[in-house]
Amino acid sequence: MEAVEKKYETMRDGKYKPKNCTARQKVAILIPFRDREIHLGIFLNHMHAFLMKQHLEYGIYVVEQTKGLEFNRGFLFNVGYKEALKDSDYDCFVLHDVDLLPENDHNIYTCPVDQPKHLAVASEKWQYKLPYTSYFGGVSALTREQYEAVNGFSNEFFGWGGEDDDFHNRVAWAKMSVYRSISGVGRYSALEHKPGAANPKRNEIISKGKERMWKDGLNSLKYEILQKTYKKLYIHIIVKIV
Repeated sequence: MEAVEKKYETMRDGKYKPKNCTARQKVAILIPFRDREIHLGIFLNHMHAFLMKQHLEYGIYVVEQTKGLEFNRGFLFNVGYKEALKDSDYDCFVLHDVDLLPENDHNIYTCPVDQPKHLAVASEKWQYKLPYTSYFGGVSALTREQYEAVNGFSNEFFGWGGEDDDFHNRVAWAKMSVYRSISGVGRYSALEHKPGAANPKRNEIISKGKERMWKDGLNSLKYEILQKTYKKLYIHIIVKIV
C-alpha cells in the first residue's frame, strides 16, 4: 500500500479534487469490505488513476463489517451513504464491489439526475454478459435523491445474494427505470476470490420486499462506528451491526 500512496501524492484524507476545473458532481465511492486487503490495494491503485482521468471530485469510503455475523453488503452501503454525507454534500453515490475494475475510460462515474445507472453491465465474472435482465449488481450509481427515494438497501440480507435484486425491485416500485451503460463501455475485470456463504433465506426476504420497503432500510439502520480513519487513499470505516 505504501507504493500506491507514493504514486498518488495529491491525495488527502481519501479524497481528490481537480485543480484546474470544477467537477459537475461530487461523487462518493462506497466499498463494502471484509478480509480483502490484497484486492483493496489493487483496487485503489487502479481506481484513483481511472477517476482522476475523469476530473471528478470524489472520496472513496471502505466500509468494513466486524467479525461475527455473516457479511451484509446492503447494510454496509447504507452505512457508507450515511457516513459520507457527514463529511460532504455528495451528489452521486457509486456502489462498488472491491473485486471489479473498470476497463474502459469512457465508463463515466457520474449519476444521471433522472434515473439510477448500472455501470457493470459486462463483467468478467459473468463472461462479459448481463447474467439476467434485471441484474443491478457489481457497480451502480444513484443520486442522493434516488437513494432516498428507495429507502436505501434492505438491512436483512446476511450472506451472499439477494440484496441487489431486492434493491432493483425498490427502484421499480419507486417508478424509476435503470439506465445501463453499453456493454463495450461497461466492461469490468474481476479479481478472483472464494464465494461467500449463500443466504438461504434470500428468496423469502425478496418475496416480502414491497411490504418491507419503508420499514427496512435507511430509516431502520442501527450501527456503531468503531473506527473512522481518514487515510491518504481512502476513508476506512469499521462498523458493528447493533
